[in-house]
This record gives sequence, C-alpha cells and structure tokens, in this order.
Amino acid sequence: MAQEIELKLALSQPVVDRLSLLETLSSIPELTGLTPKRRWLANTYFDTPEHALERARMALRLRRSGTDADSNAPLRQTLKTSGESHGGLHSRGEWEWALPEDQATLDLDGLRALPPLQALNEPSREQLLHALSPTFSTDFERHAWQIEVAVAGGSVGVELALDLGAVKVEGREVAIQELELELTGNDQLPIESREAVLWTLADALASRLALRPADASKAQRGAALRDNDWHERSLDTTDLRALLAAAIDALDAHADRQSQDGERWLAHALAAVSALASRLAVSQHHGHIHAVALVEALEQSTGTETTWATLAFGQHSLSLLAALRD
Repeated sequence: MAQEIELKLALSQPVVDRLSLLETLSSIPELTGLTPKRRWLANTYFDTPEHALERARMALRLRRSGTDADSNAPLRQTLKTSGESHGGLHSRGEWEWALPEDQATLDLDGLRALPPLQALNEPSREQLLHALSPTFSTDFERHAWQIEVAVAGGSVGVELALDLGAVKVEGREVAIQELELELTGNDQLPIESREAVLWTLADALASRLALRPADASKAQRGAALRDNDWHERSLDTTDLRALLAAAIDALDAHADRQSQDGERWLAHALAAVSALASRLAVSQHHGHIHAVALVEALEQSTGTETTWATLAFGQHSLSLLAALRD
C-alpha cells in the first residue's frame, strides 16, 4: 500500500485559454526549464447500487492513460481508502496495479485480496464484489511536472499536475480544473519538512493564479453529481479547522451546483468563514486578518458574479490554513 499525500487546489475562474495557463505555470521558478508530461486520463468509477464503497469512504476506479481519448493502453485498477483531509491536504491509503492488456473489466481477485476487503466476512465480501458496477466517469487532460526541491537532509520530490476535463454522469457533467501537488519518494525525511514543500509551492502558484484550496475529490464530486446533491457541513462546532473545512466544502459545492442552487453554497461558505472570523477575534488569533479578508470578499459577491475569486482570495485562504495548522 502506498500512502498518498497531496494538496488540491481548484482554479477559481473558468479556464478559457489552456496555452496561456500553461505559460503562467511555466513562469514559476520551481518549474523553470521543466517540460510537463501530457496524458489523457479516462476513468470509470465503480460502486454497488447501495453505494457501499462510498459509505465506507472508499473509491474504486479503472483508468486508461494515453496520448489522446482514443488510447487503447492497458487499464490500471485503483482502490483508495479515506484518511485525513485538512484544508486541501489529503493523506489516504492507495492500492494500484496494471491489468492484462486484454482485460477490460474489474480484477475481482486482486480486489478481494486487499486488506479493506479482507476485513469483511466472506459472505459480505462476495456480495459486495459481485454487485459492483460503473457509476460515473472522470475524463481529463493532465499536464504533470516532476519537481525536486532541496531541503535540509536531502530533497523532496513533488508531482504538480494540472487537470482539465469533466466529471460525467448520465449526460450531465461538471468541469474539472484543478491543480494537485503530490509528494513522491524520499519518505525518510520528516513529514513536516515534506509537507512544508507542498505549501511553499502552493504559495508560488497562488501568486500567479486565482485559486482556492479544495477538499472534494473527483470521486466525491462524481457521487454528488450522480445523486444530484451535496451534503452540507454543520457550522455548530467550536473546531476552527472544521469551520474552515465547511467553507472549503461549500465553495466546492458552489462550483458544481450554482446553476441548480443559486447562491446557497456561497452563503454557507460566508456563514462558515464569518463564524471562524468571530472565534479568531475572541482569541486574538493571528489568522483573524485573513479570515476577515475572506469574509469581505464573499460579502461583495452578488448574483452569479465571482468577484471574490481573486489572487488575494487564494493567498488569504492559504495563509489562513497555515495559521490554523501552526
């Protein structure tokens, strides 16, 4: 099992010029002289009719990767389990393996042998395995840069991936336009040092692109689109990180649901950040200034406008996340 640690950032404005976006990314010092690898990724996610994997916070997919959408490359099967997610930084279990070239369906034997499935009793395991069927897809173009960042005691490898495409369910779709920063290799270094590299790179991205931290995975977005529903996080909490997570989740929902729900999710994000700002003010927390900046930006947005989605919004979001992590 691999331990996947990544930071997810959503682009706040619609991407209308892919080449211009790639040029902007190439201007970041850490990417100077690096050529991204381009791939087309076609993914089909599976679950039972009762959404047993989703309820267990797992995601199962088949992925085909190639130079274009018509690729006949072998499939890879992946099972991901939930871990921790705080402000866009994810840590989760992951098993992945290649299928034989002539196989176009799930490898049930390989899946059966994995620890999460072995934890079930045999009847439940077999019932689940044989009830699996396709539920939604995510198809996108990925540009990936392999980065090595020197730190005390060695170097930290990071893959920066730009994903542009769509989540699709039964003729409906929502856009994928996100950046993912994932740690690769050299896990002998302290996790704090490795995660710090992700945040430094995120700051560099936020200095050039209007973005925001995102928590919702492509699989979670697919499930929400399938069910035509997002689950609203409660604001009845004294946990500062939980309030920020509620705001981030609401902005994820707003991006996908604005045409159906209007300003509902933007209002929920504003309520979450307002509650957070109030609590930070009481404790004289140094993150208060960033929370206030987010409140002011969201308050200025009306109707379908996205005036809040600026460079400053992304920078204050990341600064607030860092303040709450300290």
